[in-house]
Amino acid sequence: MAKNALVKDIDGFLNKYFAFEKVESPKTGYLALEGKISVLDRNDKLWGQFEILILVNEKNYPHTIPIVIEKTKIIKRDWDFHISKEGECCLDIPHKLLKMKKRGIVLEEFYREVIYPFFANYHYKVATDNYANGEYEHHFKGIAQFYREEYGLKDYEDIIALLETTISGIKHQPNNQCPLCGGQKYKKCCRKKVYSLRAYGPYRLEGDLALFRENSLKAENISA
Repeated sequence: MAKNALVKDIDGFLNKYFAFEKVESPKTGYLALEGKISVLDRNDKLWGQFEILILVNEKNYPHTIPIVIEKTKIIKRDWDFHISKEGECCLDIPHKLLKMKKRGIVLEEFYREVIYPFFANYHYKVATDNYANGEYEHHFKGIAQFYREEYGLKDYEDIIALLETTISGIKHQPNNQCPLCGGQKYKKCCRKKVYSLRAYGPYRLEGDLALFRENSLKAENISA
Protein backbone atom coordinates (compact mmCIF):
# COMPACT_ATOMS: atom_id res chain seq x y z
CA MET A 1 0.00 0.00 0.00
CA ALA A 2 2.78 2.43 0.98
CA LYS A 3 4.71 1.68 -2.19
CA ASN A 4 1.64 2.17 -4.40
CA ALA A 5 0.90 5.50 -2.71
CA LEU A 6 4.50 6.61 -3.17
CA VAL A 7 4.57 5.65 -6.87
CA LYS A 8 1.35 7.58 -7.44
CA ASP A 9 2.59 10.65 -5.55
CA ILE A 10 5.99 10.57 -7.27
CA ASP A 11 4.32 10.45 -10.68
CA GLY A 12 2.10 13.37 -9.73
CA PHE A 13 5.10 15.32 -8.44
CA LEU A 14 7.17 14.74 -11.59
CA ASN A 15 4.25 15.69 -13.82
CA LYS A 16 4.07 19.05 -12.06
CA TYR A 17 7.74 19.77 -11.39
CA PHE A 18 9.55 19.08 -14.65
CA ALA A 19 12.96 20.12 -13.32
CA PHE A 20 13.09 16.89 -11.26
CA GLU A 21 13.78 13.30 -12.25
CA LYS A 22 14.26 9.94 -10.58
CA VAL A 23 17.90 9.03 -9.98
CA GLU A 24 19.78 6.19 -8.35
CA SER A 25 19.51 6.58 -4.60
CA PRO A 26 22.70 6.83 -2.52
CA LYS A 27 20.76 5.47 0.44
CA THR A 28 19.35 1.93 0.56
CA GLY A 29 15.57 1.76 0.91
CA TYR A 30 15.04 5.31 -0.29
CA LEU A 31 13.67 6.63 -3.56
CA ALA A 32 15.67 9.58 -4.88
CA LEU A 33 14.59 12.64 -6.85
CA GLU A 34 17.15 15.12 -8.14
CA GLY A 35 16.43 18.47 -9.68
CA LYS A 36 16.61 22.21 -9.67
CA ILE A 37 14.53 24.48 -7.48
CA SER A 38 14.08 28.06 -8.73
CA VAL A 39 13.17 30.75 -6.20
CA LEU A 40 11.12 33.67 -7.51
CA ASP A 41 10.04 36.86 -5.78
CA ARG A 42 6.51 38.28 -5.87
CA ASN A 43 7.23 39.90 -9.23
CA ASP A 44 8.44 36.57 -10.67
CA LYS A 45 12.01 37.80 -10.67
CA LEU A 46 14.50 34.97 -10.24
CA TRP A 47 16.32 35.16 -6.91
CA GLY A 48 18.38 32.03 -7.37
CA GLN A 49 18.48 28.33 -8.13
CA PHE A 50 19.56 25.30 -6.15
CA GLU A 51 20.24 21.74 -7.18
CA ILE A 52 18.76 19.46 -4.55
CA LEU A 53 18.31 15.77 -3.81
CA ILE A 54 15.13 14.53 -2.14
CA LEU A 55 15.22 11.10 -0.49
CA VAL A 56 11.99 9.35 0.52
CA ASN A 57 11.78 6.20 2.62
CA GLU A 58 9.91 3.72 0.43
CA LYS A 59 8.76 1.40 3.20
CA ASN A 60 7.37 4.02 5.59
CA TYR A 61 5.81 6.50 3.17
CA PRO A 62 3.73 8.61 3.81
CA HIS A 63 4.66 8.42 7.51
CA THR A 64 8.23 9.50 6.93
CA ILE A 65 10.09 12.81 6.70
CA PRO A 66 11.85 13.31 3.34
CA ILE A 67 15.57 14.04 3.51
CA VAL A 68 16.63 17.09 1.49
CA ILE A 69 20.25 17.67 0.46
CA GLU A 70 21.44 20.91 -1.15
CA LYS A 71 24.03 19.90 -3.76
CA THR A 72 25.14 23.23 -5.22
CA LYS A 73 26.82 24.32 -1.97
CA ILE A 74 25.39 27.81 -2.33
CA ILE A 75 24.29 27.78 1.30
CA LYS A 76 27.17 28.00 3.76
CA ARG A 77 27.52 24.69 5.62
CA ASP A 78 26.63 26.13 9.00
CA TRP A 79 23.79 25.57 11.49
CA ASP A 80 23.12 29.32 11.38
CA PHE A 81 21.77 28.59 7.91
CA HIS A 82 20.06 25.36 9.04
CA ILE A 83 22.24 23.01 7.05
CA SER A 84 24.76 20.32 7.99
CA LYS A 85 28.32 19.95 6.71
CA GLU A 86 27.03 17.21 4.41
CA GLY A 87 24.39 19.53 2.95
CA GLU A 88 21.38 17.97 4.70
CA CYS A 89 18.79 20.66 5.34
CA CYS A 90 17.23 21.16 8.76
CA LEU A 91 13.81 22.07 7.41
CA ASP A 92 12.05 22.86 10.69
CA ILE A 93 11.94 22.12 14.43
CA PRO A 94 11.92 18.28 14.78
CA HIS A 95 8.62 18.23 16.69
CA LYS A 96 6.80 20.07 13.92
CA LEU A 97 8.15 17.60 11.37
CA LEU A 98 7.15 14.68 13.62
CA LYS A 99 3.62 16.07 13.76
CA MET A 100 3.51 16.09 9.96
CA LYS A 101 4.95 12.57 9.88
CA LYS A 102 2.29 11.30 12.26
CA ARG A 103 -0.43 12.78 10.08
CA GLY A 104 1.18 11.54 6.88
CA ILE A 105 3.30 13.56 4.46
CA VAL A 106 2.29 13.90 0.81
CA LEU A 107 5.41 14.69 -1.20
CA GLU A 108 3.92 17.45 -3.37
CA GLU A 109 2.45 19.26 -0.35
CA PHE A 110 5.69 18.87 1.59
CA TYR A 111 7.65 20.35 -1.31
CA ARG A 112 5.26 23.29 -1.60
CA GLU A 113 4.83 24.00 2.12
CA VAL A 114 8.23 23.07 3.57
CA ILE A 115 11.01 22.52 1.00
CA TYR A 116 10.41 25.49 -1.30
CA PRO A 117 9.90 27.95 1.62
CA PHE A 118 13.17 26.73 3.17
CA PHE A 119 15.17 27.81 0.11
CA ALA A 120 13.13 30.96 -0.46
CA ASN A 121 13.82 31.88 3.16
CA TYR A 122 17.55 31.58 2.57
CA HIS A 123 17.42 34.32 -0.06
CA TYR A 124 15.18 36.44 2.15
CA LYS A 125 17.70 36.16 5.00
CA VAL A 126 20.60 37.06 2.72
CA ALA A 127 18.68 40.14 1.54
CA THR A 128 17.27 41.28 4.90
CA ASP A 129 19.36 39.43 7.53
CA ASN A 130 16.13 37.91 8.86
CA TYR A 131 13.91 34.95 8.02
CA ALA A 132 10.49 35.78 6.59
CA ASN A 133 8.63 33.47 8.98
CA GLY A 134 10.90 33.93 11.99
CA GLU A 135 13.97 32.08 13.15
CA TYR A 136 14.01 28.64 14.73
CA GLU A 137 16.73 27.31 16.98
CA HIS A 138 18.69 24.06 16.85
CA HIS A 139 19.26 21.17 19.23
CA PHE A 140 17.95 21.80 22.78
CA LYS A 141 17.19 25.47 22.09
CA GLY A 142 14.91 24.39 19.25
CA ILE A 143 13.09 21.95 21.55
CA ALA A 144 12.66 24.67 24.20
CA GLN A 145 11.36 26.99 21.46
CA PHE A 146 8.79 24.38 20.45
CA TYR A 147 7.39 24.07 23.99
CA ARG A 148 7.36 27.84 24.34
CA GLU A 149 5.55 28.50 21.07
CA GLU A 150 3.30 25.42 20.94
CA TYR A 151 2.31 25.22 24.61
CA GLY A 152 3.14 28.63 26.04
CA LEU A 153 5.61 27.17 28.56
CA LYS A 154 8.91 28.84 29.39
CA ASP A 155 9.70 27.45 32.84
CA TYR A 156 11.70 24.22 32.56
CA GLU A 157 10.16 22.82 35.75
CA ASP A 158 6.64 23.25 34.32
CA ILE A 159 7.74 21.45 31.15
CA ILE A 160 9.35 18.67 33.18
CA ALA A 161 6.12 18.21 35.16
CA LEU A 162 4.11 18.12 31.93
CA LEU A 163 6.41 15.52 30.37
CA GLU A 164 6.48 13.35 33.48
CA THR A 165 2.67 13.32 33.60
CA THR A 166 2.40 12.50 29.88
CA ILE A 167 4.97 9.70 29.95
CA SER A 168 3.80 8.04 33.18
CA GLY A 169 0.07 8.45 32.56
CA ILE A 170 -0.53 10.19 35.88
CA LYS A 171 -4.16 11.29 36.25
CA HIS A 172 -5.04 14.53 38.02
CA GLN A 173 -8.44 15.74 39.19
CA PRO A 174 -9.85 17.74 36.25
CA ASN A 175 -11.59 20.38 38.38
CA ASN A 176 -8.62 21.10 40.65
CA GLN A 177 -6.12 23.87 40.00
CA CYS A 178 -3.54 22.68 37.45
CA PRO A 179 -0.80 20.89 39.45
CA LEU A 180 1.66 21.17 36.57
CA CYS A 181 1.93 24.92 36.00
CA GLY A 182 -0.36 26.35 38.70
CA GLY A 183 -2.80 27.75 36.16
CA GLN A 184 -6.59 27.41 35.99
CA LYS A 185 -8.52 24.15 36.34
CA TYR A 186 -6.49 21.22 35.08
CA LYS A 187 -9.12 20.25 32.47
CA LYS A 188 -8.87 23.72 30.91
CA CYS A 189 -5.10 23.97 31.27
CA CYS A 190 -2.38 21.34 30.94
CA ARG A 191 -4.63 18.31 30.42
CA LYS A 192 -5.09 19.37 26.80
CA LYS A 193 -1.32 19.65 26.46
CA VAL A 194 -0.88 16.14 27.86
CA TYR A 195 -3.26 14.70 25.28
CA SER A 196 -1.51 16.63 22.51
CA LEU A 197 1.97 15.49 23.56
CA ARG A 198 1.05 11.81 23.54
CA ALA A 199 1.05 11.95 19.74
CA TYR A 200 4.85 12.35 19.69
CA GLY A 201 5.43 8.96 21.31
CA PRO A 202 7.41 7.91 24.40
CA TYR A 203 10.81 7.83 22.69
CA ARG A 204 10.67 11.52 21.70
CA LEU A 205 9.16 12.60 25.02
CA GLU A 206 11.66 10.68 27.15
CA GLY A 207 14.46 12.31 25.18
CA ASP A 208 12.93 15.75 25.76
CA LEU A 209 12.52 15.04 29.46
CA ALA A 210 16.18 14.06 29.83
CA LEU A 211 17.27 17.26 28.08
CA PHE A 212 15.06 19.54 30.19
CA ARG A 213 16.25 17.87 33.40
CA GLU A 214 19.87 18.26 32.32
CA ASN A 215 19.48 21.91 31.33
CA SER A 216 17.41 22.73 34.39
CA LEU A 217 20.25 21.39 36.54
CA LYS A 218 22.76 23.47 34.57
CA ALA A 219 20.66 26.59 35.13
CA GLU A 220 20.56 25.88 38.88
CA ASN A 221 24.34 25.44 39.00
CA ILE A 222 24.90 28.72 37.17
CA SER A 223 22.60 30.66 39.48
CA ALA A 224 24.01 29.02 42.63
